Amino acid sequence: VVLKADGDIAHKTEAEAVKLDLRDEAALRSACAGMTAAKDGFLVQPMLTGGVELVVGVKRDPLVGPVLLVGLGGVLVEIMRDTALALAPVGKAEARRMLQRLKGLSLLQGYRGSAPADLDAVCEAIARISEFAADFADQVEEIDVNPLLARPDGAVALDALIVLRDG
Repeated sequence: VVLKADGDIAHKTEAEAVKLDLRDEAALRSACAGMTAAKDGFLVQPMLTGGVELVVGVKRDPLVGPVLLVGLGGVLVEIMRDTALALAPVGKAEARRMLQRLKGLSLLQGYRGSAPADLDAVCEAIARISEFAADFADQVEEIDVNPLLARPDGAVALDALIVLRDG
């Protein structure tokens, strides 16, 4: 399983608020005891492997409203800076065009024998996140889904943060 500190922690890995691949109860208890960043308790989730990590983010621009960002996620978002932008909301077709603009598209299509990601599921997730951001633009300042794990059997949000607007 994966153990995550629950609370408003933007970069859980850097805050040492994530422990991966815990294989038994003793390991889980030890990780809980050693995790000081947990403000509101813990989240225990299945340990998923494989797939391609993406980032799907939205930031509210004061002039144009919610702006959607899609790109390679996890630590690659900061290293590769491989992203595409669009005004929210987008449909599945525009989400696919955003993915097609990424240099890392070949990773999603199955690279060197790896299975291709379910791009329909990925595009559906991107479209739904963008629709949520547009529907609640007066309340949401930003959304960060990182990583969105693109797998052959679907897309899974492994972590997400929503920042509400002041007032």
